[in-house]
Amino acid sequence: MGSDLPSAAQPTLLNRARERLMRAIKRRSSPANKNELAKVIEQASQDDIINEATEDMIRGVFEITNRRIGDIMIPRSQIIAIDSECTIAEAIAIVSEYGHSRYPVTFEDKDHVLGIVMAKDLLPLANKLEQKIADCKEILRKPVVVPESKRVDTMLKDFQKNRFHMAMVIDEYGGICGLVTIEDILELIVGEINDEYETEVNSSNIIKNSGSDNSYTINGATPIEEFEEYFKTKLPDIDVDTVAGLVVHSCGHIPHKDETTTINEFTFKVLAIESHQVQSLLLTITKTEEE
Repeated sequence: MGSDLPSAAQPTLLNRARERLMRAIKRRSSPANKNELAKVIEQASQDDIINEATEDMIRGVFEITNRRIGDIMIPRSQIIAIDSECTIAEAIAIVSEYGHSRYPVTFEDKDHVLGIVMAKDLLPLANKLEQKIADCKEILRKPVVVPESKRVDTMLKDFQKNRFHMAMVIDEYGGICGLVTIEDILELIVGEINDEYETEVNSSNIIKNSGSDNSYTINGATPIEEFEEYFKTKLPDIDVDTVAGLVVHSCGHIPHKDETTTINEFTFKVLAIESHQVQSLLLTITKTEEE
């Protein structure tokens, strides 16, 4: 949930892209608007003045100027928080399960954020495993709160200027509606950033069931892209981000436990549902005759 990239390295990629772009512009008349600039970038890539990765990065810079935090934030339902009544041992277990570097610490509900805890700050407390997080306020960092309407490029400048990596996002009524990290913004520019934990965490979203060649247990929050990559398949192109969203769309309503739906060769059975959210699914793959 947080990027640990060295702060000095973050602008370096952008500086290189900017230098290459300026060289391309100097070879042509100056563009009068964004559309003309986009054409210059495309032509510069075709002429091998900049490579495809640099072109994508520059387009990513354009993208963040058009986006609001609400467009890219991690939604409230997917926030992994640590309750202030958790013990140090329980907090360490959450860190071990999800592998993020920063977590909101909440009390009562996600609208009440006591602070932000860094995973590394829990390690020195390994000799106080039964102590509650609420009693260790010295390790909590003050939460940064931003409105969902804030522009992404402005948020990036704030991240760099003030040297923080995570912010809680509020809606127009003052409730927590999500969170955003510097990594979320950088990924718009440079593409997906994987850390040393991410492969392990992602792989636990899809677990092959023992004793079966075509049965899997699926985390409902599994991104569609990850599912497609894992099974080397292409799912229907609809406006959802997760497997749970795809299943709800296929059912046409919030499914109940044990309800099934079939999409292509995949049959999904709801194993667990909580607060109207599909938590886990049993996946069965119907093999074709060619297989």
